[in-house]
Amino acid sequence: MFFDRYTEDAQRAVAMAKEEAANIGSPHIQAEHLLLGIARAVEPDLKELLRLKELEDTLRADLRANAQSESRQTPADLPLSNPGKRILAYAAEEAVRLNSPGIGSGHLLLGVLRESESIASRLLIAHNVDLARVRQIVGTLRTHEDTEQSSRSIGLASRIKRRHWIGIAGQLTLIVLQGVIVGNSTITGRHLLVIASVWFLAVLAWMKLGPSSFFLSLGKQNRAKTAVIYAFGWFYQVFTFGWLLPLSIGIYRVTVR
Repeated sequence: MFFDRYTEDAQRAVAMAKEEAANIGSPHIQAEHLLLGIARAVEPDLKELLRLKELEDTLRADLRANAQSESRQTPADLPLSNPGKRILAYAAEEAVRLNSPGIGSGHLLLGVLRESESIASRLLIAHNVDLARVRQIVGTLRTHEDTEQSSRSIGLASRIKRRHWIGIAGQLTLIVLQGVIVGNSTITGRHLLVIASVWFLAVLAWMKLGPSSFFLSLGKQNRAKTAVIYAFGWFYQVFTFGWLLPLSIGIYRVTVR
């Protein structure tokens, strides 16, 4: 079996099911062992809602009381029984039914319930854990997780967008202020053209010879380094296009005067 689509808790559930089977000397991993593994690895919310802890203790005690031999196999060598294989197939179907990207321990529990002839399924039903109820709970928990993740993504995008516009507003303010200062200065038009030319050459030199890996050279980022990146990018934009101000004002003064 391949478990690439299994979530971490589902992988733990299968691994723990192997341990449970080996502990009581079973030659195969049965539905009961999968249920024990699921009860140990399932999400805390689902475990509490379905009161799986009580069921787990009862089932483990019954299996140990009826154990007949000691297995010589390690947990890794134990194969799945045919019901166990069907449970994994059912779990995959339930993940598709609930539009889940991965197969979780909740889907495995649904798979156990669908193996209706197993002791595990009967025990679940006896404890008021039926297929319809579990399917609804698993689907609700999944929707809640998706909502939380979506909210976090929207919040992050909102913060990034807000910082972006604040940065643009700051750059425009500085450029306007620079234009006012240059416009009210007594610098001649020719001198402004010289300043613009030198500034433009400095921009070309930086673009050609400057450290292209500046951002990557900062290494692992923290708040201070992130602030440096924002500040550098802010001033870099002003530096790159600021020469247009003395150029335009210089041309105007040379032409008019």
